[in-house]
Amino acid sequence: MERMNLRGKARDEFPLGWWHSGRWWLEGVRELAVNCLAALAAVFFLREALRLVRDRDSPADLARRRVPTEGWAAGLLLGCMALGSSTALAAVAAQTDSSERGLVQAAVLIAILWWLANVVVSVTALAVLARSRVRHRDTWAEIDFVETHAPKYGRPPETIEEYRALRLKGGRL
Repeated sequence: MERMNLRGKARDEFPLGWWHSGRWWLEGVRELAVNCLAALAAVFFLREALRLVRDRDSPADLARRRVPTEGWAAGLLLGCMALGSSTALAAVAAQTDSSERGLVQAAVLIAILWWLANVVVSVTALAVLARSRVRHRDTWAEIDFVETHAPKYGRPPETIEEYRALRLKGGRL
C-alpha cells in the first residue's frame, strides 16, 4: 500500500487558491455540520441508516452516503457517553426527595430514550458498513483508492495515481 507524504495530503486538502474557493468552504462546512449533527442527533438520519440497510450488498451505493463513517462513530461514542451519564443521573434523581422529583425523572427518561435511539441508529449504520467492507474487500479497496487519490475541488490531476483514480471513478463508480 502506498503512503502519501504530508505535502501530498496538504495539497489535496488545501489546493491552490483554497481560501477564496467557495466550493472548498461550502463542502468543508457541510461535512462538519453533517458530522456534528450525526454525533448529536443520529436519529435525524434514520432514513439514511435505512437506506444503508437496503443497499447493504452494493458497496458503490454505500460509498455515496451523506453521513461519513466518522459521523456514525461520533454518534455512537457520544450516545454511549450520554447514556452512561443519564443513567447515573437517573440513579441520583431516584434517591432525592424533592418536589420536582417526577419532573427530573421524566426529563432523564426522555434523555435516556433520545440517546438510546441515537445509539441504535449509529450501531445499525456502522454494522452495515462493517459487514459490507468485510464481504466486499476488493470493491472497497478500489473505492478507498479513488477517494484517497482523486483530485478534489475541481483541481486537475497531477500524478499517476490521480489519473488512475479518475479513470476508475469514471469507469466503475
